Amino acid sequence: MMLLAYFLGAFAFIGGIGLTISSAWLITMAASHPPILTLSVSIVMVRFFGIFRSVARYTERLVSHKAVFARLTALRVGMYTKIASSSISISGRISSGTAVKTIVDDVERAQEYQLRIKLPHASAVISLLTGALLGSWIHPQSLKITLPASAMLLFIVPKLIKNKSENIARDIESSENSYTQLIQSSVQGVAEAAIYGYLSENLATSKKEEEKIRAKEENLLKSIFGFSTLTNLLIAGSVVGLSWLAYSLATSQGIPPVQVSMLIFLPLVIFEAITAWYPNLFTAGKLLKSQHSVDQLMQETTEAKLGRQLSEEISSIKAEGVRVAWDVEFMRPIEFEVNKGELLVIRGRSGSGKSTLAMGLLALLPYKGSIQVNGDELTSFGSTGGRIVGTVQRSHIFNTSLRENMKIANQDATDEQILAALKCVELDGLLREFEYGLDTVVGEFGRVISGGEAKRLAIARVLLADADIFILDEPTEHLDADLARRLEISISKWLDQKIAIVITHSGWGDCDKTLTMAR
Repeated sequence: MMLLAYFLGAFAFIGGIGLTISSAWLITMAASHPPILTLSVSIVMVRFFGIFRSVARYTERLVSHKAVFARLTALRVGMYTKIASSSISISGRISSGTAVKTIVDDVERAQEYQLRIKLPHASAVISLLTGALLGSWIHPQSLKITLPASAMLLFIVPKLIKNKSENIARDIESSENSYTQLIQSSVQGVAEAAIYGYLSENLATSKKEEEKIRAKEENLLKSIFGFSTLTNLLIAGSVVGLSWLAYSLATSQGIPPVQVSMLIFLPLVIFEAITAWYPNLFTAGKLLKSQHSVDQLMQETTEAKLGRQLSEEISSIKAEGVRVAWDVEFMRPIEFEVNKGELLVIRGRSGSGKSTLAMGLLALLPYKGSIQVNGDELTSFGSTGGRIVGTVQRSHIFNTSLRENMKIANQDATDEQILAALKCVELDGLLREFEYGLDTVVGEFGRVISGGEAKRLAIARVLLADADIFILDEPTEHLDADLARRLEISISKWLDQKIAIVITHSGWGDCDKTLTMAR
């Protein structure tokens, strides 16, 4: 389908060439006052190329975007399927932050390479060669100018741009990714940084990174300016060259005026495809960087061992010498065992690794040591099969209805089950405030509800899951004492026959086992 799009894109430019040349023929012939029948042919040609150009461009947009979106959907579905079916294996091979960026951002940008670079390139090659052949039909000597100019603009200059600008654009993309991560980490700890006096230091680091990106972008702009100047000189040289050729042929060989006008008009339109292609070519490095990230993630997911599904009911989970880390290890080895119907409370100071441990238990981060479920090592399974679920400190609320937010955890859940889960975290009263009840759209990041309500909604969503192990990270943090105590009681009752692991700084006195973590 993309091959068809290449030709349709070329036909749109060829239609523009035909429209301009036939217009030049019409204007020149009309000046000599020929019979109307002679002009009617050129009038029909002008109308034909005008309509043909628009139809080709519109059809090219439909075909190319359909092809790209189909590839985009297939790639995302394939990538998600691989990750979902082997999440435990893959967590040991890829960084979750990198994976999320790749799936959300890089996949889309990689497909843009097809639309912004490859399609205009193919269309430019076809249309310029067609234009050169048209010029040879007008007069063979035009090839002395159109062929060298086309070769320079189609192959030599793009090669120079690739060698110079592509690496700069790749470097800028890498720096922007690092800057994004830096800003994200700074925002997360901005309150602590302001309180303890190192906010200015964080801002200085961000400012330094901004200056580096600015310097690289200025370097890229200089490269763009240089190559744009070279391109304009080549196109202008072609215009001047063909105009001079037309004048020379008119004085030496006495060619008809209509040929003179067509030779002069030809270079004004033949290079239109170049002007559509080059602007994206300068930043192709960013798109190629995204494509590399996608290819790398696909390779990681392909190489990961699938393993068997965790399908049987989990009656126990045991940790021996477990250490989980994002990058640099800091956690002391962890030991615990929890059986069905028991509640384990994990305590510890900030930075001791409680949330990091939760990510490991949820198979979202690789771990060292041993985590066994029903006596089998967790890494021997391809994925948890939805039998181990939990909340993280910043669970995402989707821009959809309350019902759909809840059913993410259990697609088969009935409204009665959803209402029961919401009642467990005391959000049932919230529904009475909304005109549309469960159909209320909570907005991006749950903006129509408070932060505490969003946190409880995330907990209710997890409670709705048909799972065996529930891991709750700070479920009552920042809630008033009375509400927190009521939630402790109701959640404990809800998970009475399950394996429950609660991470908290305070509360949850009624538990079966306690684990205190330290750096």
